[in-house]
Amino acid sequence: MADQHHVTIIGAGIVGVCAGLALLRDGHDVTIVDRDGVAENCSFGNAGVICQTDGSMPLPYPGILRDVPKMLMDRRRYLTIRWGYMPSLLPWMLAFLKSANAEVRESNARAMYALLDGTVSSYEALTKGTPGERLIRKNGTLVIYKTDEGYEGGADDRAFLENLGANSQHLASEELRQMEPCLSPDLRHATYFPESYSTTNPYKLTCAIGDQFVAEGGKIELAEVTGMRHGAGRVSELETTAGDRKVDRLLVAAGAWSHRVAAMMGLKVLLDTERGYHTVLHGVDTGLTRPLIHAEDHYGLNQMDEGVRFAGTVELAGVDAAPNYDRADIVYEKGRTAFRDFDPSGATKVTKWMGRRPTMPDYLPALGPASGFSNVWFDFGHQHLGLSLAARSGMVVSDLISGRDPGLDLHAFRPERF
Repeated sequence: MADQHHVTIIGAGIVGVCAGLALLRDGHDVTIVDRDGVAENCSFGNAGVICQTDGSMPLPYPGILRDVPKMLMDRRRYLTIRWGYMPSLLPWMLAFLKSANAEVRESNARAMYALLDGTVSSYEALTKGTPGERLIRKNGTLVIYKTDEGYEGGADDRAFLENLGANSQHLASEELRQMEPCLSPDLRHATYFPESYSTTNPYKLTCAIGDQFVAEGGKIELAEVTGMRHGAGRVSELETTAGDRKVDRLLVAAGAWSHRVAAMMGLKVLLDTERGYHTVLHGVDTGLTRPLIHAEDHYGLNQMDEGVRFAGTVELAGVDAAPNYDRADIVYEKGRTAFRDFDPSGATKVTKWMGRRPTMPDYLPALGPASGFSNVWFDFGHQHLGLSLAARSGMVVSDLISGRDPGLDLHAFRPERF
């Protein structure tokens, strides 16, 4: 049996609570510290998709440099950069562009494939026999296309994933409508990934795992970490708004704020924030039975228990900038066209939201020991795949902190790689 430790986790999003539950079940004493509480940030409003290996291709792609001017000029694009933030973003952006090299991208995709292979089984292990199990659907995910050109444009990525072993099926327009009758006949193609899962409510799922963590003996403390005491390669104490806290082992899973936590240790982490938006029409039931991602217009649709959610876009503007809810409107305007005879009149209310996806320039997470520290590990930077990877990466860090080999090559995920 592994040596037992007290582990402090900074961050109570889906990544933090999954890691906490995995560590607790490994016999450790675990406390999660969070400023806002469980699931109050990116875990609240994402699209609810739990990808399997289908999410392995990183966003930086060959030729993306030619699209940067459009990102700066066209505020309706799926990926946009605020002019005023560009100077601060420049180091991250340069590393992002280097990651768009075809060979680098394929190498990173192989690393992500290995990490994603096991996401659904990890969720099954964490939630089996708990209330969270009922919040997970096991009927796959659809990636849809409205044009033949768009579908053909994704052929290389699909072939690459298939060669790695990803399980997918092509659906023509009529086959797609047989699977999801509510969708528009204008959609010409879809790729169906039958092994992916999803949730009807990511906020409730995160809270359910957090509640299970507490029920099994874990502690959650509402406090903001304001500083650290460290020396001789160890963090010894956290300074928080609830007082100082001694540290035995420390896991940083603070999402979009993780680079600020790392800076308290004197470490520079090249993390930035992809701000995503959603619009929810509460009370509207479209009949959609599984989530879908529009590959050309870059948004997601999911029928949640509260109504239909339109989610997506990438806005690079930093962690502190005020939301621009026009982005949520753009997602809704595009997303509603995916449905046949969409009728929003039954909505009891409409809500909009902005969340901050923590993203490294190469779209791989920071997962593993913190450089120069013997008692600190990182688990953040999961970009669009935070929900997908949370249970899997939580088990990986639990292996590491418990002194076990996770059976996975973590070299590509080194936190200090930039």
